[in-house]
Amino acid sequence: MKNAKKYSQLIEFYMLNKADNEYSDYGDYGSTVGSYVLDFSDYGYVLTKDEVKSLQEGQIILEGFFEIYLRYTSDITILKSHLMRFKNKSLSIHSIINKDELNKEIKLICSESDNNVEFNIAEPPATENRRFT
Repeated sequence: MKNAKKYSQLIEFYMLNKADNEYSDYGDYGSTVGSYVLDFSDYGYVLTKDEVKSLQEGQIILEGFFEIYLRYTSDITILKSHLMRFKNKSLSIHSIINKDELNKEIKLICSESDNNVEFNIAEPPATENRRFT
């Protein structure tokens, strides 16, 4: 593997835990705060950018963002709804690109999440505490 050293940063991908909607905590003003569970983790190459980037004409403008490169694998699916953890930072995915459509490398454009406070990692609930209907 000639690029093994390139992919050296551990990146964790979390999904919203839909199973515990009934048991989710309530945040300020009565809104529910969901918890997230680890979907998968992978090693990638991370670049921090400090320039201003516009993702679409007149819509989202990112100031300071991350470009993350991962090896392409067909057994995982990366979604924009994933929240990512990288070195204690919560990242939101804005763009997912299959570089040159060669199925060799995936490029993610990410920024730090605005909801870092609400990023709760869930422990699997104990079966005796769950109510079944």
